[in-house]
Amino acid sequence: MEAAKKIIFECACGTISDLSCDGCGAPVCGSCGTRQISSFDPLNIEVRHYCPHCSQDAGKNVWGNLYWKELVSLYS
Repeated sequence: MEAAKKIIFECACGTISDLSCDGCGAPVCGSCGTRQISSFDPLNIEVRHYCPHCSQDAGKNVWGNLYWKELVSLYS
């Protein structure tokens, strides 16, 4: 029996990555992508990865701008 092969994709910048965008499914590397914590429960933290296009799209990344604008307003 053959061992399962890990599928690895190439990001738009050319970096090999096994991450994919949670908005569109495109391969994304740690440098190009955006990570968002999308959970209220501190015991079950969920991290999502987004490509540069989806990270700016409020329909796909609802935590992006809303979260950071609210956070900045608390400390400014």
